[in-house]
Order: sequence, then structure tokens, then C-alpha cells
Amino acid sequence: MVKNGPILNHTSAGIPVIVEVLPRSRTAALSVNFRVGSRDENRDRFGVAHFLEHIMFKGTRERNAKQFSEMVEGAGGEMNAYTTKETTSYHVFSLDETFEVMKGLMADMMTAPLIDEEHVELERGVVLQEISMLEDDPEDYSRVLLDRSIWEGHPMANTETGRPECVSGLQARDVRDFFEEHYRPPNMCVVACGNVVADDVVSWVEDTFDALPKAMVNNGRTPPSPKACTKVFPREGDQAYVELGFPGLSGKHHDRKALSLACIILGGGTSSRLYQTVREDQGLVYHISMFPQAYTDCGIVDTFFSASLDKLDQVNSTICTELISFKNEGPSEEEMNRAKRWIKGMLVRKLEGTDSRLYWQGEHFMMNGELAQVDRSLAEFEKVTKEDVVRVSNEIFQRKRMCVALLAPEKEGGKAAMRMQALDF
Repeated sequence: MVKNGPILNHTSAGIPVIVEVLPRSRTAALSVNFRVGSRDENRDRFGVAHFLEHIMFKGTRERNAKQFSEMVEGAGGEMNAYTTKETTSYHVFSLDETFEVMKGLMADMMTAPLIDEEHVELERGVVLQEISMLEDDPEDYSRVLLDRSIWEGHPMANTETGRPECVSGLQARDVRDFFEEHYRPPNMCVVACGNVVADDVVSWVEDTFDALPKAMVNNGRTPPSPKACTKVFPREGDQAYVELGFPGLSGKHHDRKALSLACIILGGGTSSRLYQTVREDQGLVYHISMFPQAYTDCGIVDTFFSASLDKLDQVNSTICTELISFKNEGPSEEEMNRAKRWIKGMLVRKLEGTDSRLYWQGEHFMMNGELAQVDRSLAEFEKVTKEDVVRVSNEIFQRKRMCVALLAPEKEGGKAAMRMQALDF
């Protein structure tokens, strides 16, 4: 009999293995997650975790990149990865009938990557192009600039893609050293989801990873000290791209659910206060949103919008008015109910797919060290009261803690920044 819901196992060497069996599914998914990201890089190796992610797909001692691609697609599958500030995840998706093939490929890639000079040189140009593309996208780049500003001087300010001057100097030995230092047990967890057999997955993890040399357990992380500042980053044009940020809450903080609801009500969707007042009522922006991002020991809440320079002050004034009202009066009962249903609908819809379940389990475990449970998460949101939302909003949305990254023409942006420093809420 198959137990419903995810199950947490451990290998003989202590590697966490999460398996969620979905017997009616015809697919299988597997991820190998490592507790290492851009915040764990040395100053002269910014971008090495993301660079390694690229290199891992260039081949192993047994197979080249073309052979990998042919075997993945021949199995009806997909293989990919992502790097964040705190984690790196490699994952495969396939038909349930070809899952053994994908496990074999994953084992090969995770234990015997080639990482040679030829591939480093070939991929260097690709990564530099990716960095350039990021800088050409003002919405994505403005978020990078907010991180760089609010966490200045701390590794949390590092962008995942790295900086061109560092990427240009990376050598194969740098990439391999980083791999051997971090991509090992116990600095990892494995997640499988779909029509899989739990015991088989645990045995595969034991056979593949248990005997590997141990990784660095203490990666030297320290919490950042957020900066309150307003910085202008020059960009030509008549448009300003604004990231207005506040220090948020860590992933384990007891008020995380209350903060999430506050952000949804203020700027989480098209019915939110900021969207309705700034976008619908006044037509000042095309889009405005507020989003909380949690990490293991810190967090950030950012509000993003872009506006023409002549409307920037009006947008800022409206945001201040809404924050003052929200902090003083709090949300209505209707807003609380709508936000909770919005969260429930988003979470339930999100977890319809095998891939989404895989991501959610891996990300939650790497953040919190526990299984992600839908019912538990929804119950926690239901317990949040209006008073909780008001309290956490007054703690987070303080003018003295605000950090602004303004991507705009230098002269006009400088004047706008001075006016933003005079805002009061």
C-alpha cells in the first residue's frame, strides 16, 4: 500500500531523500539539491556556482554533451538546473518507463563531470552574454541593483550570474575546486516525485552519493545588515525603473505568512490596493507589484514599478498614502478573505504538476529542513488575523529602513532620488 503524501527518508550516510509517490501519474521527476549559491562565493569567484551549472551539462568522463542530449530526449525527458543565492538544483523529468535512464544520467553528471579548460572557454562567452542580457532587461536588472544596494558589502549582494570581470577570469581549476568543496553530502538533499518507487530512489541515492568525500559543512554564512539608502543607476531614456525595498523576514520566521498576506493585499495582484490606485485609478504605470522573498537568515520585500519621469513623484506619493492607510487601519475582512483564497488557489493550482511538486519540496526543505505540506501551509495562512497583518506591516514598512534602487537618467534620477528621501510614511 502506497502512503499518501511526501515521505522523508535518510540514506545510511544521512542524506535526506524526499519521495512523493503519485501512482496515477505517467511521469517521474528527480532533483539533486545542494546548499550552495552565489552568497557562498569568494570575492574573486563571483558567478562560479552559476558557471558550474553551465559546465555540468557539457559532458562527463563517459558521455559528451551531444550524447547526453540524445539520451535525455530519447527517454522522452528533460534535464535542467537553476542557481539561486543559497541553493543549486539539478533536475530531470521523464516518462515513468524511462526513469532508470534519467537516474543513470543524473548519477553520471553529479559524480563525474568533465570540467575541462575547453568547455570553460566555450561556455564563458555564453555566460557573459547572459549577464549582458540581464543588464539589458530593466525590470530584472533593477532587482539586481536593489540587492546590490540593500546588502552592499555582504555576499547576499552577489547576483547569481556573477560579474563580467570575475567570470572572465575563471579557470577550470576554480570551477572544479568549487564543485569538490560544496557538491557533496551532507550539503544536499534529493527529491523524487511521480510514479516512482520510494525504496528504489533511496537505494539509488545511497549507491550514487553515500561514498563520496564529504563537503564543507560550515560555509561561513553570516546574516547581512540591510542598508537604508537611495541610489541612482544611470540609464538613458524618459522612463524610471524603481525597486523600493525593505528588509523582510527569514523563511522560518513565525510572521512570514502574515507578511505574505500583507504583500498580496497591497500589491500581489490586479485587485491589490497599489494596482487599483496607481494603475487603474490614475493610469500612472503599466504594472506595479509587491513581493516578499525569504532566505535562511534574512528576507526582502520589494515593490517594483516603472513610470515616466514626470509621473514618478505622483506614484511615490500614492504609495506612501496607501502604506500609511494600511499601517493605521489594516485590511478589511473582505481583503483578508480574498488574499487567503488567492493563496489557496495559487498553491493548489501550482501543485497540479509533478514538476511543481518537485520544486516546492526541494526549495522548502533546503530553506526549512522539513517536508512541505499543503494542508499545514494553508492552515497556517487561515490562522493569520487582521491584527497580525497590521503588526507585521508596521514592523516592516518603516521609512527609516527603506532602500531604493532607481534606474533612470542620471540628472533627472538624482533629483527624483532627493525627493524620495523626503518621503514620509
